[in-house]
Amino acid sequence: MYDLKGKVAIVTGAGRKLGIGRAIALRLAREGADVAVADICREFEEFPDYGLGMWDGLKSTADEISALGVRGLPLKVDVTDSQAVDEMVAQTMDAFGHIDILVNNAGGVVGPMPVLWIEEAAWNKTLAINATGTFLCSQRVARTMIARREGGKIINISSIAGKGRAPALAAYCAAKAAVLGLTRVLAFELAASGIQVNAVCPGQVDTELQRWGWELEANFRGVSYDEIVNEEIEKIPLGKLETTDDVANLVAFLASDQSDYMTGQAINVDGGIVMH
Repeated sequence: MYDLKGKVAIVTGAGRKLGIGRAIALRLAREGADVAVADICREFEEFPDYGLGMWDGLKSTADEISALGVRGLPLKVDVTDSQAVDEMVAQTMDAFGHIDILVNNAGGVVGPMPVLWIEEAAWNKTLAINATGTFLCSQRVARTMIARREGGKIINISSIAGKGRAPALAAYCAAKAAVLGLTRVLAFELAASGIQVNAVCPGQVDTELQRWGWELEANFRGVSYDEIVNEEIEKIPLGKLETTDDVANLVAFLASDQSDYMTGQAINVDGGIVMH
């Protein structure tokens, strides 16, 4: 549907087998792009119960990309570490020569708790992964795009949580709202360089992280996991959970030249939970 042949993309947070990042990376590859997939590939020592994308999953995604007839490159990166981000960009440039598309998908919520009890470290880590990581990757990749003078696409994965509220997810809501603010400013500042910057706001996506969150909520409330899932489905006008491909489909459009006249937008893809 979209011709991305000759384009090079970076997709962060792509190490989970059921994750949004993997779906996005594979969709861009099917459209003809070479794709560098990146993830942290280690656990958080201070939050041992929080699962992260690991090297096996990342390497598997890169192999799937290569099997499609384009080039896949797996890279370890901590998006909250500026030096690590610099290395990711440099490795991608060395391998592919340029970067046309950046998808800031790395994100998540650490230690979800009501505001009165959330740990400061959990708050800081959640803001760092989502907001600071998006800033660092966008800044470094945008510099290469500007130097090349051929424009580019930056696509930030935010959330409908960044436009509303969710119990026990204050840090996540704040972080995703920050991503939306950053998207608007980047879109304005980079417009003259032919770089479009947009945000995607998913809803209830059936991923490993989302399932982990539902399990936590079920334990907290003393109800079954299925009850939590059914409650969430009832809130969705289209009556079903979102898939990772639903998100990837929108990202592919934003990565293509068919979205060249769109910038600074925060687009919901959530089954109708938020309508405006």
